[in-house]
Amino acid sequence: MRAVLEYWPSLAQGLWVTIWVALCIIVGGALGALVLGPLRLSGTPAIRVAAMLFIEFIRGPSALVLLFWVFYALPLLPGMPRLSPIVAAILVLALDGAVYGAEIVRAGIETVHRGQTDACHALGLSKVQSLTKVILPQALSQVVPAFGSLARDMVKWTAIVSFVGVQDVLYVANNVRGQTFETASVFCLLAVAYWILCLMCSAAFRALEHVLPLNRALRAGRSSVQAAPEADVLAGAAQ
Repeated sequence: MRAVLEYWPSLAQGLWVTIWVALCIIVGGALGALVLGPLRLSGTPAIRVAAMLFIEFIRGPSALVLLFWVFYALPLLPGMPRLSPIVAAILVLALDGAVYGAEIVRAGIETVHRGQTDACHALGLSKVQSLTKVILPQALSQVVPAFGSLARDMVKWTAIVSFVGVQDVLYVANNVRGQTFETASVFCLLAVAYWILCLMCSAAFRALEHVLPLNRALRAGRSSVQAAPEADVLAGAAQ
Protein backbone atom coordinates (compact mmCIF):
# COMPACT_ATOMS: atom_id res chain seq x y z
CA MET A 1 0.00 0.00 0.00
CA ARG A 2 2.86 2.40 0.78
CA ALA A 3 4.22 1.93 -2.74
CA VAL A 4 0.80 2.77 -4.15
CA LEU A 5 0.47 5.92 -2.05
CA GLU A 6 3.69 7.25 -3.58
CA TYR A 7 1.73 7.64 -6.81
CA TRP A 8 -1.04 9.62 -5.09
CA PRO A 9 -0.46 12.85 -7.13
CA SER A 10 -0.97 10.92 -10.38
CA LEU A 11 -4.03 9.16 -8.97
CA ALA A 12 -5.48 12.50 -7.81
CA GLN A 13 -4.96 13.97 -11.28
CA GLY A 14 -6.68 10.96 -12.83
CA LEU A 15 -9.53 11.32 -10.34
CA TRP A 16 -9.99 14.94 -11.36
CA VAL A 17 -10.24 13.87 -15.03
CA THR A 18 -12.89 11.32 -14.04
CA ILE A 19 -14.86 13.98 -12.12
CA TRP A 20 -14.64 16.39 -15.06
CA VAL A 21 -15.84 13.77 -17.55
CA ALA A 22 -18.66 12.70 -15.21
CA LEU A 23 -19.87 16.29 -14.76
CA CYS A 24 -19.81 16.92 -18.51
CA ILE A 25 -21.71 13.78 -19.44
CA ILE A 26 -24.32 14.21 -16.68
CA VAL A 27 -25.03 17.82 -17.69
CA GLY A 28 -24.94 16.95 -21.40
CA GLY A 29 -27.15 13.91 -20.87
CA ALA A 30 -29.67 15.95 -18.86
CA LEU A 31 -29.90 18.67 -21.52
CA GLY A 32 -30.21 16.09 -24.29
CA ALA A 33 -32.91 14.22 -22.36
CA LEU A 34 -34.92 17.43 -21.90
CA VAL A 35 -34.91 17.83 -25.69
CA LEU A 36 -35.46 14.21 -26.75
CA GLY A 37 -38.08 13.40 -24.11
CA PRO A 38 -40.67 15.94 -25.33
CA LEU A 39 -39.87 15.06 -28.96
CA ARG A 40 -40.91 11.47 -28.17
CA LEU A 41 -44.36 12.87 -27.32
CA SER A 42 -44.59 15.26 -30.26
CA GLY A 43 -47.95 15.52 -31.96
CA THR A 44 -46.20 15.36 -35.34
CA PRO A 45 -45.72 11.68 -36.29
CA ALA A 46 -42.54 12.34 -38.30
CA ILE A 47 -40.82 14.07 -35.36
CA ARG A 48 -42.00 11.42 -32.92
CA VAL A 49 -40.75 8.54 -35.10
CA ALA A 50 -37.44 10.29 -35.86
CA ALA A 51 -36.81 10.81 -32.13
CA MET A 52 -37.66 7.18 -31.38
CA LEU A 53 -35.34 5.90 -34.14
CA PHE A 54 -32.49 8.12 -32.95
CA ILE A 55 -32.93 6.91 -29.37
CA GLU A 56 -32.93 3.26 -30.41
CA PHE A 57 -29.93 3.81 -32.73
CA ILE A 58 -27.82 5.21 -29.89
CA ARG A 59 -29.17 2.89 -27.20
CA GLY A 60 -28.78 -0.30 -29.23
CA PRO A 61 -24.98 -0.81 -29.34
CA SER A 62 -22.76 -0.99 -26.28
CA ALA A 63 -21.35 2.37 -25.18
CA LEU A 64 -17.85 0.93 -25.59
CA VAL A 65 -18.55 -0.17 -29.17
CA LEU A 66 -20.01 3.26 -29.95
CA LEU A 67 -16.96 4.94 -28.42
CA PHE A 68 -14.60 2.84 -30.52
CA TRP A 69 -16.64 3.60 -33.63
CA VAL A 70 -16.65 7.37 -33.02
CA PHE A 71 -12.96 7.54 -32.09
CA TYR A 72 -11.45 5.06 -34.54
CA ALA A 73 -13.89 4.53 -37.43
CA LEU A 74 -15.57 7.92 -37.83
CA PRO A 75 -12.35 9.72 -38.92
CA LEU A 76 -11.98 7.21 -41.77
CA LEU A 77 -15.14 8.57 -43.41
CA PRO A 78 -14.60 11.43 -45.89
CA GLY A 79 -15.01 14.85 -44.31
CA MET A 80 -15.33 13.53 -40.75
CA PRO A 81 -13.11 15.10 -38.06
CA ARG A 82 -10.74 13.23 -35.78
CA LEU A 83 -11.90 13.94 -32.26
CA SER A 84 -9.58 14.00 -29.28
CA PRO A 85 -10.02 11.09 -26.84
CA ILE A 86 -11.73 13.17 -24.15
CA VAL A 87 -14.08 14.92 -26.61
CA ALA A 88 -15.08 11.60 -28.20
CA ALA A 89 -15.66 10.06 -24.75
CA ILE A 90 -17.80 12.97 -23.50
CA LEU A 91 -19.81 13.06 -26.75
CA VAL A 92 -20.58 9.33 -26.74
CA LEU A 93 -21.40 9.03 -23.03
CA ALA A 94 -23.49 12.22 -23.02
CA LEU A 95 -25.49 10.90 -25.99
CA ASP A 96 -25.92 7.56 -24.23
CA GLY A 97 -27.13 9.33 -21.10
CA ALA A 98 -29.46 11.53 -23.15
CA VAL A 99 -31.25 8.63 -24.84
CA TYR A 100 -31.77 6.78 -21.56
CA GLY A 101 -32.77 10.00 -19.83
CA ALA A 102 -35.23 10.79 -22.63
CA GLU A 103 -37.41 7.88 -21.57
CA ILE A 104 -37.30 9.15 -17.97
CA VAL A 105 -38.39 12.62 -19.11
CA ARG A 106 -41.12 11.17 -21.32
CA ALA A 107 -42.50 9.12 -18.44
CA GLY A 108 -42.34 12.15 -16.14
CA ILE A 109 -44.26 14.32 -18.58
CA GLU A 110 -46.93 11.65 -18.94
CA THR A 111 -47.52 11.70 -15.17
CA VAL A 112 -48.72 15.32 -15.39
CA HIS A 113 -52.51 15.41 -15.64
CA ARG A 114 -53.88 16.08 -19.12
CA GLY A 115 -55.98 18.90 -17.69
CA GLN A 116 -52.79 20.95 -17.19
CA THR A 117 -52.14 20.93 -20.93
CA ASP A 118 -55.77 21.79 -21.69
CA ALA A 119 -55.61 24.70 -19.25
CA CYS A 120 -52.46 26.00 -20.98
CA HIS A 121 -54.20 25.87 -24.34
CA ALA A 122 -57.22 27.68 -22.87
CA LEU A 123 -54.91 30.44 -21.64
CA GLY A 124 -53.40 30.82 -25.09
CA LEU A 125 -49.94 29.51 -24.23
CA SER A 126 -47.88 28.03 -27.04
CA LYS A 127 -46.67 24.43 -26.85
CA VAL A 128 -43.18 25.55 -25.91
CA GLN A 129 -44.49 27.86 -23.18
CA SER A 130 -46.80 25.15 -21.86
CA LEU A 131 -43.92 22.69 -21.71
CA THR A 132 -41.31 24.95 -20.14
CA LYS A 133 -43.51 26.94 -17.74
CA VAL A 134 -46.17 24.44 -16.64
CA ILE A 135 -45.55 20.80 -17.62
CA LEU A 136 -41.81 20.36 -17.04
CA PRO A 137 -41.71 22.10 -13.63
CA GLN A 138 -44.33 19.62 -12.41
CA ALA A 139 -42.72 16.62 -14.14
CA LEU A 140 -39.31 17.36 -12.61
CA SER A 141 -40.46 15.99 -9.24
CA GLN A 142 -40.70 12.58 -10.96
CA VAL A 143 -37.81 13.04 -13.39
CA VAL A 144 -35.05 14.16 -11.02
CA PRO A 145 -35.06 11.11 -8.68
CA ALA A 146 -34.98 8.69 -11.62
CA PHE A 147 -32.33 10.70 -13.44
CA GLY A 148 -30.28 10.75 -10.23
CA SER A 149 -30.12 6.97 -10.37
CA LEU A 150 -29.04 7.17 -14.02
CA ALA A 151 -26.42 9.79 -13.13
CA ARG A 152 -24.82 7.40 -10.62
CA ASP A 153 -24.54 4.84 -13.40
CA MET A 154 -23.05 7.50 -15.67
CA VAL A 155 -20.31 8.12 -13.10
CA LYS A 156 -19.39 4.45 -13.44
CA TRP A 157 -19.61 4.64 -17.24
CA THR A 158 -16.55 6.89 -17.17
CA ALA A 159 -14.41 3.80 -16.58
CA ILE A 160 -14.55 2.99 -20.31
CA VAL A 161 -12.90 6.25 -21.40
CA SER A 162 -9.48 4.80 -20.59
CA PHE A 163 -9.88 2.44 -23.58
CA VAL A 164 -9.31 5.36 -25.96
CA GLY A 165 -6.45 6.87 -24.00
CA VAL A 166 -8.18 9.30 -21.64
CA GLN A 167 -5.99 9.42 -18.53
CA ASP A 168 -8.74 9.03 -15.98
CA VAL A 169 -8.39 7.38 -12.59
CA LEU A 170 -8.72 3.87 -14.06
CA TYR A 171 -6.03 4.58 -16.67
CA VAL A 172 -3.65 5.87 -14.00
CA ALA A 173 -4.52 3.03 -11.61
CA ASN A 174 -3.64 0.46 -14.26
CA ASN A 175 -0.27 2.14 -14.78
CA VAL A 176 0.36 2.17 -11.02
CA ARG A 177 -0.63 -1.49 -10.79
CA GLY A 178 1.83 -2.35 -13.55
CA GLN A 179 4.68 -0.58 -11.75
CA THR A 180 3.98 -1.67 -8.18
CA PHE A 181 2.33 -5.07 -8.76
CA GLU A 182 -0.08 -4.14 -5.93
CA THR A 183 -3.21 -5.23 -7.75
CA ALA A 184 -5.44 -5.67 -4.70
CA SER A 185 -4.41 -2.37 -3.10
CA VAL A 186 -4.84 -0.39 -6.32
CA PHE A 187 -8.29 -1.75 -7.09
CA CYS A 188 -9.45 -1.33 -3.49
CA LEU A 189 -8.52 2.35 -3.72
CA LEU A 190 -10.25 2.52 -7.09
CA ALA A 191 -13.44 0.99 -5.66
CA VAL A 192 -13.42 3.49 -2.78
CA ALA A 193 -12.93 6.37 -5.23
CA TYR A 194 -15.93 5.36 -7.37
CA TRP A 195 -18.00 4.73 -4.24
CA ILE A 196 -17.29 8.23 -2.94
CA LEU A 197 -18.08 9.77 -6.33
CA CYS A 198 -21.42 7.94 -6.43
CA LEU A 199 -22.24 9.12 -2.90
CA MET A 200 -21.46 12.71 -3.90
CA CYS A 201 -23.68 12.36 -6.97
CA SER A 202 -26.52 10.98 -4.83
CA ALA A 203 -26.18 13.84 -2.35
CA ALA A 204 -26.24 16.42 -5.17
CA PHE A 205 -29.45 15.02 -6.65
CA ARG A 206 -31.12 14.75 -3.22
CA ALA A 207 -30.32 18.44 -2.67
CA LEU A 208 -31.77 19.21 -6.11
CA GLU A 209 -34.95 17.29 -5.26
CA HIS A 210 -35.27 19.32 -2.06
CA VAL A 211 -35.33 22.68 -3.89
CA LEU A 212 -37.74 21.73 -6.69
CA PRO A 213 -40.77 24.10 -6.63
CA LEU A 214 -43.38 21.33 -6.57
CA ASN A 215 -41.63 19.49 -3.75
CA ARG A 216 -41.39 22.71 -1.74
CA ALA A 217 -45.11 23.32 -2.28
CA LEU A 218 -45.96 19.77 -1.18
CA ARG A 219 -43.86 20.15 1.98
CA ALA A 220 -45.56 23.47 2.75
CA GLY A 221 -48.98 21.85 2.26
CA ARG A 222 -48.12 18.97 4.59
CA SER A 223 -46.84 21.42 7.20
CA SER A 224 -50.07 23.43 7.08
CA VAL A 225 -52.19 20.28 7.37
CA GLN A 226 -50.18 19.11 10.39
CA ALA A 227 -50.35 22.55 11.98
CA ALA A 228 -54.15 22.77 11.68
CA PRO A 229 -55.01 20.03 14.24
CA GLU A 230 -52.48 21.50 16.68
CA ALA A 231 -54.14 24.91 16.35
CA ASP A 232 -57.58 23.34 16.98
CA VAL A 233 -56.26 21.64 20.13
CA LEU A 234 -54.81 24.89 21.43
CA ALA A 235 -58.04 26.75 20.68
CA GLY A 236 -60.08 24.09 22.53
CA ALA A 237 -57.77 24.29 25.52
CA ALA A 238 -58.10 28.06 25.61
CA GLN A 239 -61.91 27.79 25.68
